[in-house]
Amino acid sequence: MVTLRQLTEDYFRKLSLAGRSDRTIGHYHDYLNDFIAFAARHGVTETTAATKITRELITSYQLDLAERPSSRDPKEKLALATRNLFAVGLRGLLRHGVTELKLPIPAPDTVIIAKVGEKTMRRMEVSDFEALLEALAKTGKAALRDRALLEVLFATGCRLSELCTLTRRRVNLKTREVEVLGKGKKVRGTYLTEGAARHLERYLAARKDSSPYVFISGQSVRRVVDRKTGLKRAQKATYPLTPRSVQALVERLAMKAGLPDDFSPHWFRHGRLTIVARHAGLLAAQELAGHASPNTTRRYTRITSAELKRHFDDAERKERALSE
Repeated sequence: MVTLRQLTEDYFRKLSLAGRSDRTIGHYHDYLNDFIAFAARHGVTETTAATKITRELITSYQLDLAERPSSRDPKEKLALATRNLFAVGLRGLLRHGVTELKLPIPAPDTVIIAKVGEKTMRRMEVSDFEALLEALAKTGKAALRDRALLEVLFATGCRLSELCTLTRRRVNLKTREVEVLGKGKKVRGTYLTEGAARHLERYLAARKDSSPYVFISGQSVRRVVDRKTGLKRAQKATYPLTPRSVQALVERLAMKAGLPDDFSPHWFRHGRLTIVARHAGLLAAQELAGHASPNTTRRYTRITSAELKRHFDDAERKERALSE
C-alpha cells in the first residue's frame, strides 16, 4: 500500500532528480501541504492509502479554494491565478501517481485549471528608469551598489532570482557579456549596456571581500540552519542580496519617484524585452529572455495602442507613397 505521504515524498524526489530548483520545490511543498491538510480534515490523512484520493475530494478542495478570502484583501476571493498554482501542484502529484507509480487514482485533468484573462504586462520606460536614478540619493558604497544594481537589472532583463545568484565569473566587463543561470538551470547569454558595465566595474572595484556574488548584502549576520542539529543559529558571513531586498529597494525608490503603486522589479525585464523586440525583433527578445516559445515573449512585448496607431499611420503613409 502506497500512502499519501509516500506518494508526495516520491513525487518530490522526482522533482529534485529532474533538476527543479529549490525555490520551485518549496512552492510545490506549500501547495500540496495545503491539499494534505484539507484531505486530513476529510478523513484522508498522510498515513491513509493514496487510493483514497477521490474525484469528490478533489472537487471539494477546489470549491474550498474558490471560497477562500484573499490574503491581501479579506473582502476579495482568492485570485484565479493563485488558485491555479494550487491546482498545478495537485495535478503534478496525480500525474506522478498515475504514470510513475501506476496507482488507481483520479487522472490529472480531474483537477480543473480556471481560465484566466490575459494579463496586461506593465513595463518600465526609459523615463521611468531615469526617475528611479534621480530618486537614488545615497552616498558611499551603498550608492555604488544600488546604482550598479539598477543598471544591471535594466540592461540584462534578468529575473530577480537570476540577478541575486549572479556570480563574478559569469560577467565579462570587457565584452559586456553576462552568462545567466535561469529557470531549470538553463544557461543563456545577455549583455550590459556601456553605462551598466561602467557602474558595475566601479562597484566591484570598491569591494574588499572575496564573495563570488556580484551583489552582496550589507547584512553580515543571518540566522541559518545548522546541518548537524537542524536548528537555526546566527552566522557571520558575506551574503548575496536576496530578491526581497531588491524588491524593497525598487519599491522604495519608485515611491520617491512618484511611479505607480504596483511598480515592481519585473518591470525592468518587461522594459528591456520591449526595447529589444521593438528595435531588433521578437526572436532577439526571445533569446535574451530565455523563453522556449516566442509566444511567451510576445506576452511581454505587446505594443500599446499608441504604438500600434503609429505603426498603422506609418504603413498608410508608405502605401500612399508607393501609389503616387
